[in-house]
Amino acid sequence: MKSIREIMKDKDVANLIDWDLHPFDAVTRYLEWGTNWSRGLDHAKSCNEECVYFKINATEKPAKLMIVRQSHKDYEVLSEVRAPQELIDQSVEFFACKNRACGLTEELKKWLKTEAYKTA
Repeated sequence: MKSIREIMKDKDVANLIDWDLHPFDAVTRYLEWGTNWSRGLDHAKSCNEECVYFKINATEKPAKLMIVRQSHKDYEVLSEVRAPQELIDQSVEFFACKNRACGLTEELKKWLKTEAYKTA
């Protein structure tokens, strides 16, 4: 388990973070190649494109915040991320999520960004 500040030290990861990408949208963007281009939705432009995003695994109790790297070829859980459990639980409740791909509420995203860019 890592803090968001520890994660941000890895510039290769930090530069790829998409703070607003919902896990369901990541599937559409990277794994359902070609399914959303005709509607003008966001999609990967090449097979080499990748991003890093957050999701919550709500199949475990307590639910866990994860950071993952996604591309057409790979899916990798980089780490579990330390965050206030009440914010994680609020996200699970807000999205009524019971799976491994829960989105994050604006409050949790705001907390992560604040911690990530906090000066020491």
